[in-house]
Amino acid sequence: MVTFVRIAMAVMMTISALGLSAGRSDAFPVATCVNLGNALDAPREGDWGPPITFEDLVWIANQGFDTVRLPVRFSGHWDGRIDPQFLRRVDEVIAQARSVGLQVILDLHHFDGLMADPVGQAPVFHAIWTELAQHYAGHDNGLVFELLNEPRGALGGERLHALYAAIIPEIRRHNPERWIILGGGNSNDLNELAALPIPDGRIALTFHYYEPYVFTHQQAEWIDIWFPASGWGTAEDVAAVRADFDRIPDLGAPIFLGEFGVYERADPVSRMHWTRVVREAAEARGIAWCHWAYRAGFDIVDARTGDWTEGMRDALFGPTDR
Repeated sequence: MVTFVRIAMAVMMTISALGLSAGRSDAFPVATCVNLGNALDAPREGDWGPPITFEDLVWIANQGFDTVRLPVRFSGHWDGRIDPQFLRRVDEVIAQARSVGLQVILDLHHFDGLMADPVGQAPVFHAIWTELAQHYAGHDNGLVFELLNEPRGALGGERLHALYAAIIPEIRRHNPERWIILGGGNSNDLNELAALPIPDGRIALTFHYYEPYVFTHQQAEWIDIWFPASGWGTAEDVAAVRADFDRIPDLGAPIFLGEFGVYERADPVSRMHWTRVVREAAEARGIAWCHWAYRAGFDIVDARTGDWTEGMRDALFGPTDR
């Protein structure tokens, strides 16, 4: 506890020296977002699906999204520094997205070693973000940093907060006005939001929402438990989602729903209904959202037609369902 308090105090002193306010929260620039999952977060781009193309980004921008979240497996391309060729590919996607007017959330994804060994891997986390902070110094503020996707396992609570507190001053030295997104333990659980630190006015807090998991992940092959096909959409189902969002406190910082979605094997009508209800629950509370995903098995785009999958345009951008 003493160590964490000392680190937190150092963060506040650094923020003060940079002229940023710890008590003021600016308007978060993100509103409507989609994840580019299973691409640069795969072991190698192309292993889990098609690579990201410029045409993908044009389509996303033309549909009304203002942001893409770019999950990246930097830890898999790290050997004392980020592999330069891989970093150039990340730069390319960011530049293409910015050229069509999309903001980019750069997300450190699938750092499983850090979850298993937070103490041993903390220096790697720090070094990766130090390199990224220096690399993107001077980049326009349409680029947002999300420090870590879904902390879990041995990484949570004060240990996680101390990890954030140690790197934020280094990021702020090179990127004083850039938005930074922080997520809590238990895989960005909603209940972890209130404990997260808010060191300055350019911090947003994120959570992921896939409840009920037995519905959103039904028939998924990659998880340990097989969830059979099921529907969703009773009055009780809808009330449960809204009740979850009603529990989100006013924390003095923007809240960001960084992932939500239903696996594509679900009944399309139930999938559309759930997505719409979650999206509306977020919007009703002023929460920006980012659907998982463009592809990645939770697709909003049909690979055969290059257009929306059934019902998903209305679910994300259509009329309200009240």
